[in-house]
Amino acid sequence: MEYFQENIHLGEVLVQMIAFLIVFFTIKKFAWKPLLSIMKARRERFESEWGGIEKTKQDVAALQKDYQSHLQKIEEEARAKMQEAILEGRQLAREIQEKARLESQASFEKAKANIELEVQKAKISLREEVANLSIRVAEKILTEKMDSASQEKKALEILGELERTL
Repeated sequence: MEYFQENIHLGEVLVQMIAFLIVFFTIKKFAWKPLLSIMKARRERFESEWGGIEKTKQDVAALQKDYQSHLQKIEEEARAKMQEAILEGRQLAREIQEKARLESQASFEKAKANIELEVQKAKISLREEVANLSIRVAEKILTEKMDSASQEKKALEILGELERTL
């Protein structure tokens, strides 16, 4: 305590307190209100910025949700178009197969008709050939006057000859 009593002078403390109070009230009167208004404005600015940040976060979340739904819609449309293309491809394949089947059937029918025509032509040609052969055999038999046994023998010889030439 002695140290305080030697070093502390009551008059100096009183002058310093009066000076402090003068400075305090002067600052309070002239600087305190502007400082409070500056601090209040700063607080309001921070709060408005935080509010803006929150609003921006909400907007971003809404945009993200909208983007996801839009993306999902696009994917669904793509799937639908792919299914449609697959069905169209299958239908086209069926049409091509049916067309090929009809063409092969038509070709088969045409070939069958051609074969029948060729058979008819061959029959006609064979008839003509048989008729010509018969006429030739008859001519040869008539040109040679023979008895019935020798005519039969001669007819068999002529037929054998004709078979070798055919």
